[in-house]
Amino acid sequence: MLPLDGLKVLDLSHLLAGPYCTMVLSDMGAEVIKIEPAGGEAIRKTGPFVNEESYAFAVLNRNKKSLSLDLKTAAGLDVFKRLVRESDVIVENFRPGVTKRLGIDYDSLKELKPDIIYVSISGYGQTGPFRHKGVNDIVAQAFAGFMRMTGHPDGEPTKVGIAVIDIAAGCTALYSILAAYIHRLKTGEGQYIDTSLVESGLAWTIWEQASYFGAGELPLPSGTRHRRTAPYQAFK
Repeated sequence: MLPLDGLKVLDLSHLLAGPYCTMVLSDMGAEVIKIEPAGGEAIRKTGPFVNEESYAFAVLNRNKKSLSLDLKTAAGLDVFKRLVRESDVIVENFRPGVTKRLGIDYDSLKELKPDIIYVSISGYGQTGPFRHKGVNDIVAQAFAGFMRMTGHPDGEPTKVGIAVIDIAAGCTALYSILAAYIHRLKTGEGQYIDTSLVESGLAWTIWEQASYFGAGELPLPSGTRHRRTAPYQAFK
């Protein structure tokens, strides 16, 4: 038996942050139903391909079930709402305002399932002057300061080798869901969770926060060296 056996998740997310979160939920035993548009999620077209199927999609969406729905139609929306009544968690990463226009926002769906746990992952969060801006991982790395810190002194801004902020946002959503689920087990109450790529990236800058707020030091590129510990860098 896995720890999340019996938990049912509707996954409206695409690309990496949301699907990474629901991938780990499925690894823990949750039943994840991925809702895709007609023709499937865009990452299905990403190589490498094995037996004409995207291996990148397969890795990120392992254990999940998939269902194609057009949520702009009455029929598609009706099927989705029937699934909501049987589900525990919803994960989405549309731009703020899209779920409201589709009629699948938290306030609408909690009328169907009062104890639903609803997670929104966006670029900058659901409020603020940048809320409607689109963001990908490299933009979030720049905005959160990662590209100022990564690389060597006097070098150009450099991104981290992996999509680190997408993964950070997926992890933030993941532990927020687990906390909300524990809360629901204790109280019977659902919750709305609002997280973003930029906030998740900033939350990972622990040493840099300590240096800035503790000593006024600006984070700068330091190659492979550590900000506070030595020896801590690449040696031949």
